Amino acid sequence: MENPAFKPLGIHRLRPILVSAAVVVPCFWRPIVSGFDLQSHLYNAWLATLIENGSIHGLWIGRQSTNVLIDMLLPWLLKTFGVSVAERVICCGTVLIFFWGAFRFITAVRGKAVYWLAPWLAVFSYGFVFQAGLMNYYLSCGIVFWILAVAWERGVGWWALAVIPFLFLAYLAHPIPVLWLVGIAGYCWIARRLLARFQIVLFLVCVALLMAIRFFLEARFMTGWTPGQVIFSTGIDQIFLHGWHYLPPAIGLLMFCAILFFQSENRVSTLKSISAQVYYLTAIAIIAIPSTIRSSRYEPSASLIADRLSLLAAVLLLALLSYSVSKRWYLFAGIAGAAMFFGALYEDVGLQARAEESIAGQVATLPTGARVVPLASAQTRGESSVAAAGAGKLERLADRALMLCCSRLSGYHLLSRACIGHCFDYSNYEAATGQFRIHPEPGNPVVMATYFEVGSIAVGNYKIRPSYLPLYGLIRCGPEPGDLFIRPLEAGETQATILCPGTRNQQ
Repeated sequence: MENPAFKPLGIHRLRPILVSAAVVVPCFWRPIVSGFDLQSHLYNAWLATLIENGSIHGLWIGRQSTNVLIDMLLPWLLKTFGVSVAERVICCGTVLIFFWGAFRFITAVRGKAVYWLAPWLAVFSYGFVFQAGLMNYYLSCGIVFWILAVAWERGVGWWALAVIPFLFLAYLAHPIPVLWLVGIAGYCWIARRLLARFQIVLFLVCVALLMAIRFFLEARFMTGWTPGQVIFSTGIDQIFLHGWHYLPPAIGLLMFCAILFFQSENRVSTLKSISAQVYYLTAIAIIAIPSTIRSSRYEPSASLIADRLSLLAAVLLLALLSYSVSKRWYLFAGIAGAAMFFGALYEDVGLQARAEESIAGQVATLPTGARVVPLASAQTRGESSVAAAGAGKLERLADRALMLCCSRLSGYHLLSRACIGHCFDYSNYEAATGQFRIHPEPGNPVVMATYFEVGSIAVGNYKIRPSYLPLYGLIRCGPEPGDLFIRPLEAGETQATILCPGTRNQQ
């Protein structure tokens, strides 16, 4: 007789393990995971270790209550495992927390596990928010979805006391998902106690409140709104990263959504459900709330608000799709869409990895402790302007459309990663904003002390001051990894004098 203690492990128990293993593959397939703000987080974690050791002066670690959880974990990981392992540990951990938190929420909405949506959820897990390196926000979203999943199933009760530590961790990571959670949980608690016709009234009141928030922000602060926020409200923009080669999986998801929403089970009840109302409110918030808010022209802004909320909308969209009665082709469609997305991502991260390798090779020739800033040559900017002016009407229209949905990963922090352990990225923005753990003192030898200086380097309106010297410039002459080189800068130099090799004598 078979011993019940030694029953073979069923596929339903192996499935989470296999899915988890597949989900973290992009954290290992290239020398780096992402080329943007993630590298800045790693660099500033290294600076934090130098500050703690007393190896550098002019910087100090502040006590902040939010937007710091990842930055508190990274220094220990760096000292214990090194840069590459620390990057992969933090990425694997945050991806799994987000993926399974969102999956758990979708399961709570549907009432059962919906694995045929896992490929699309994996796409969103590596979407814009992750690739842009908004790691604190990303981790907070993952924790919030775990909490919301429990709240969706159990409602409000004494059990909520048990999640307070997790809510604190989510706030320590980033406040926006926590505020969203409080608003959504409150809405759901009230809506479940109302008849359908009164739910409409509640929904309209919440829409009016969102519009009031918009008018208040516009009246009191400098704000920015873009037409692209309409696209962001669908969550589909999370798929657009580096260009048009991400368009096929995005179109595929839109078609997949359209087909499923026209199924008989989705036409009425699903689109009027409380989960649908939550999605609509989130989408309206993305459209209505300004995506950039700042107190003055010279102060750093609260930015990418719509881009961040878009990730929440993407998960809510999948939750609505989960009501559909499963068919075999749903899973294959998701796998095909994910294959197109991750294929494009593999190539783009590979390009970033080659660029980082090129930069690392060049900064290795500099003196230890050298200060470096990333610059674009006047020739490169000029060629881009001429190309844009000479483009046809259809090309210019395509470029404008591209700006709405695709060209949002404009930050470049590979220099920060390449400098770890050897040099300083003098124009790294984190310390100057005052929104992170590390804060600068005026005249420090490590980073620019004001956000205005950092911004002038970023937009090309700079003039090298004598106080910056000695300073090296990482000059970008084109999009390829080999189009980068480093040279010493001189006082008084501006964008007009930063030229690519072979062009200086022609001016």
